[in-house]
Amino acid sequence: MIINLSYLEDITGGDRAMVLEMLDLFIRDIPVHIEKIETLYTSQNLVDLAKEAHKLKPTLQYIGLTGMFEDIKLLEEIAKSGFFDEPKLKELVERLKESTIKCVPALISKREELS
Repeated sequence: MIINLSYLEDITGGDRAMVLEMLDLFIRDIPVHIEKIETLYTSQNLVDLAKEAHKLKPTLQYIGLTGMFEDIKLLEEIAKSGFFDEPKLKELVERLKESTIKCVPALISKREELS
């Protein structure tokens, strides 16, 4: 999994301690957001699903997880439409879960490299 921290490094002014702190937050928070997204999808709560997806978008952009960012953006758009497109939403939620399983260890590894 490719992680591009250039945007995060830009917004932190290259402050290594801040980058490490942000990575710690991302490692902790991304799985929580994805779990919440899965719960909201299961309950067909499109309003809150769109809100949760919207909250996660900047995090994914900051750490350069482009594929996940595109998936969460599409999930938000579908949820905002108000139409419960079950096959597409299910596909996106599953992809996001799989990506999370891959990205968290990659983020941990990246964090260790920077420490």
